[in-house]
Amino acid sequence: MSTPRMVDADDFDDLHWAIIDEMLAGRDDGEPWGYATPGHLAEVTGESRQLMNQRLRDLTMSDVVEKVSRGFYRIHASEVPDRDE
Repeated sequence: MSTPRMVDADDFDDLHWAIIDEMLAGRDDGEPWGYATPGHLAEVTGESRQLMNQRLRDLTMSDVVEKVSRGFYRIHASEVPDRDE
């Protein structure tokens, strides 16, 4: 039985999408992709690690991201919702 999603993609803000974009970067170029730490994401976005942790928690609750170990996250590319632009 799957766990219901706690955060709907309609609730994602620009920072959620920036995290998703960063974690997917390199995917189509044969580069390493799919994993990130809050520190790396904070550096890339210019936001705080605390804010990155909050957004990663949202993405984890939405099954888009999985916490692999303490401070280390993996994206589930097949679970990334379509972005309404």
